[in-house]
Parts: sequence; structure tokens; C-alpha cells
Amino acid sequence: MNRFYIKLAGMLGSLLLMTTACEDYLDKTIETNLDQEEVFKNFDNVQGFVEEMYAMVVNYGTATHWQGYMCYGDDAIGNQNWQFDFHIDQGRYWNWINTGGTGIGTYFYNENPKTGDNLPFRRAGVWQSSWAGIRKANLIIENANLIVDATQEEKDVLLGQAYFFRAFFHHEIMKFWGRIPYIDRSLDSEDWELARPETYKETALAIDDDFALATQLLPADWDNHPAGQKTKGINQFRATKGAAWSFKGKNLLFAASPLMKGSTDPYDYDQQLCEMATEAFAEVLKLDESGRYELATMDNYQDVFYSFSGTTGYIYPGSTEFIFSQSGDIGWFPRFLAQGFQIGSHCDQRDTQFPTHNYIHYNFGMADGLSTEDSPNYDPNNPWEGRDPRFYKWVVVDGDQMVENLGSASGDNEVHRFAQLYDGGAHRFPTVDLGSQTGYLSKKWYGLSFNQFDNKIGNYLPFRLHMRLTDVYLMYAEAAHAAYGAQQAPSFYSLTAEQAINVLRNRAGVGAVQFASDNQKFMDEIRRERAVELSWEGHRWMDLRRWRLGELDRYKEKTGLRFDEGRTFFQEEVIRTKVFEEKHYWLPFPQNDTQLYAGFGQNPGW
Repeated sequence: MNRFYIKLAGMLGSLLLMTTACEDYLDKTIETNLDQEEVFKNFDNVQGFVEEMYAMVVNYGTATHWQGYMCYGDDAIGNQNWQFDFHIDQGRYWNWINTGGTGIGTYFYNENPKTGDNLPFRRAGVWQSSWAGIRKANLIIENANLIVDATQEEKDVLLGQAYFFRAFFHHEIMKFWGRIPYIDRSLDSEDWELARPETYKETALAIDDDFALATQLLPADWDNHPAGQKTKGINQFRATKGAAWSFKGKNLLFAASPLMKGSTDPYDYDQQLCEMATEAFAEVLKLDESGRYELATMDNYQDVFYSFSGTTGYIYPGSTEFIFSQSGDIGWFPRFLAQGFQIGSHCDQRDTQFPTHNYIHYNFGMADGLSTEDSPNYDPNNPWEGRDPRFYKWVVVDGDQMVENLGSASGDNEVHRFAQLYDGGAHRFPTVDLGSQTGYLSKKWYGLSFNQFDNKIGNYLPFRLHMRLTDVYLMYAEAAHAAYGAQQAPSFYSLTAEQAINVLRNRAGVGAVQFASDNQKFMDEIRRERAVELSWEGHRWMDLRRWRLGELDRYKEKTGLRFDEGRTFFQEEVIRTKVFEEKHYWLPFPQNDTQLYAGFGQNPGW
């Protein structure tokens, strides 16, 4: 009898066997010697086979709390030298391979992964999950003709998910390691020596073809599709038409960006790819106009990032902006995403990251819409006055309230009610070992009552989204500007790059974007807007690399702001200077994998 035993071996490292289960679907793992006909006999069984790919999507927010993926750029700094952000800052990119079980680099690699584990740091990293996910998607695509008991609509969504994930996992690898061959078939022991392509664009276009198929086959909303009725009401995390259009555009924009294009000019984009990306993003914005998605307002913006569970359990964040994210409820563990930006005395979290002054100063501008460098309203002697409203919404500065109710026996705890971030203050390093090194904290990922005194820690759920609507507006603006300029709309959609940015500025109550006539300066404003809106969401390191800005001193220095209790002086200090050379634009491939055959060479400099 023909057995459907998946043999993951040989290709570019270990394509590891992983397990998961999904209620109402196939309750067997791929490690079981499943009969091929049994797997593909009906929709439920095949969907069960598909489900594992959702568990292979890495949760960058909580893969392990001590890594701080959102802090690999210039946006934050950790307070422990063994944290992975320190290794990144030291240029030690080889440490992405975790060999000691210490948690270093486990977003990327995990020695003993368990895909179905409820703790994300025990699941596989990007390297293992993505290769395994690609193979799994290929197996579904290749055997789709064997599906017997399924309607055409059900077959379509099965293939749609497979095409989506085959493209998604290629993109996940590419954004960290660069050029890889596009694998569109399951490989065997005699057919796996695939050479790396000459350009990033070559594979990106193959990815684009798969995302295009996914846009045709996936539903806009699973709850309104026959295939989603068994899981109606809990379909939030499934791949949709909007997710496919969003990642289609993102893949094209990344391929068009200066680094991927192979240019040394930070403003040199591939115009053709930007035109294609703009068109993809426009399809998502059309779904926005139809009511499928909606930008959060400033009043309810916090619902995108966190929620407090009610009596009926967790309400997942994301709000109306949710497009795609990792799936599943992992209980208490997500709160470490927020604790990473808290202070030790506030929630006893020792492995902390603090927003840097350089990131805040250069990106969070003034209420008039201009940067602190351009606005006449910026006063260096009163640096927190008149700032962009998002500054006050997401950044904790000296004197801000941090606790609502200290309890009846508050005693010495009263010191924690308001932030003391000045030199010698109760929440400033080195006065306290766990204090802020930079003079700032971030409150984007938690509410005022998230602390040991108000005690809403236990039923708190933050969420790191792989894709949300605000990101689509920002990427649309970037692609449209590179393709058409700031004030010209494409033929297929009425929104200009300038208007797209102002949609977000208007929501925030910030002055309109300026410099539309200056291509370089306007792109700087788009990038600054992206830094504000997506602050500490895990995009910055990737953005600085794809824009080819990583080598500039401005983005290597991580600084803090020193000031006294009376705020009579303010002094910027450099806390850490990142090591960043040409080779640091890409992670190195595992050395053993680059020695398997001549066609798969190492990234330059490694």
C-alpha cells in the first residue's frame, strides 16, 4: 500500500517533522504513516493537513520574551548583554543559530522544536518552520487531484491556503537571508541541488505568482464561506483574500527596495515592481472601503494592540485592522511582549527593552506634522511640549502616571504612581538596576492598569500582528511615491501617496505631510511616518536594512536622554553603538548547508 510518510531531509538544513492538532479536522500528525488516500479523501482531512502550516507561522512578539525582536534596529535597547539584541548590535549574526538552549536566536532557529507547543519559544524558528512549510504546501498542491469528497469551493480554499503559505514561507526566509531558489515541488534525495538565483527579484516574482493564485482562491471572510461554517466565529486567523493581497504587495515592495534591487542608493527603487505593489495594496484598500477592514480611531486604537479578557475569555486584539497574524491562544505568555517595555519595579521583569532617545527624537515629530528638525515649534529645553499626539499615546516620559490604584497599604509604593525617569529617579538606571537606561518607557502594548498594583497582568493579552491595515496604507504610500510621485494617483485607484499618509495623519490629529515636491525629502517623511505608526511592532530592523540605511551613524547609535529632576538641563548620551557593515544586511546561512553543493553559496562577508 502506498504510504504517505513525509520524509523531510537533505534540503538546506533540517526540514523538521512537526506536529499539531486542530479541532474538527484531522487528528493525526504528519509523523504518523498516513495512507495517502486517507489524507486526501475529504475536505476535513486535507484541511487538517493544512492546519499545521498555521502553527508554523512564527510569533515574533512572544517567541521568547528575552529576545526583543522589535529591538534589533535603532528603536530600543535591552538591559542585558545576553539578550539577542545585544548580539545583533555587536554584529554577531552567527548567533541566530541557537545551540545552547539559552533562547538566543530562537526566533530563527530552535534545536528541539515542537510546533504544537503552547509556549511559542518551544516552537520552530523561521528557518525550520519555513522550509518545512514550503514542503507541506507543495505536497498539498501536487496531490490536490486526489481529493475526493469535497466541493469545488472547498477544493479552492485548500489550494488557496497552500499557494498562500508556499509564497509566505519563501518570503519569510528571503527577508532575513536574501536570495533563495523558489521550490515549487516536493524534493527527493535525487532532486534537491537547486542553485540560488542571480537576483532577489527572480524569486520574488515566483512568490508573486503564488500570492496571485491565492487571491483568486481564498475567501474574503471565512465566516461567509461554506468551507468556514464548521469553525464559524473562530476563523480570525485563517488566510484570506485580504491577507494574500497584502503580502503580495509587501513581497513586491521588498523586492523593489534599494537593498533587494542591488543598489547602494537608499532612494533607488525598482519602479515596475513598485507599480505592481501599489496595485496589490489598492485591492486591500478597496476591501477597506467595502467594510471588510477599517482603520482604528485614535480613541479605540489600543484595541489593536492589547485587550483585557472578560468573563467569556480573551478577546483577541487587532480590532478592525486585523489582516493576518500567527494563530492560537497561548494564555499567559503573550504578556511578556508588553513586559519587555515595562520597568522591573512595575512588574518584576528583568529582561527589559527601553525606547531609545534617537528613535523618539528623529521620528516622533511635532503636532504641526513636521519633524523636530524641521519644526520651528520644537524647543530643546522643553522637548516634550507640543509633540505629535502619538508621542503621548505610546511613550512614557518623566512625570506620566503609571499606576491607578496602589492599594490600601500603599506605603513606599507611592513612588511608582508617576514615572521618575530623571537622573536619580526611582525608575532610572543606575539608581535602580532595572530602571530605564534611556529616560523613556513605552506603553503601546499595555494599559495603565497593567502592573502589579492594579493587578490586571493575569488576564492581559497583547498581540503582534504580521499584517494590519495601517501597514498597508504606509506601504501603499511608499510604493506609490516610488512609482508615480507624491501627488499622482495610479490609473487603477484614486489615492495618491500624499493622501495615503494624510489619512493616517488626520486620524492622529497631526499636521499634513509636507515636501511633496522634493522626492527624497518626501520619502523621508513616509519613512518617518512608518517609524511612528509601527513603532516597536517589529518592523524597524527590516526597514533599515531594505532601505540600505544600516551603515549610517544616525541609525547605529542608540542614545538616552539625561536630565535632572527640575528639568533644568537635557543631555543626550550614546549608550551603545551598533556594529553594522556591508555583510550585516543579511543573516549568514548555516555553514554546513552552504557546503552541500556548489550552487548554494554563503552570503557575502560570512
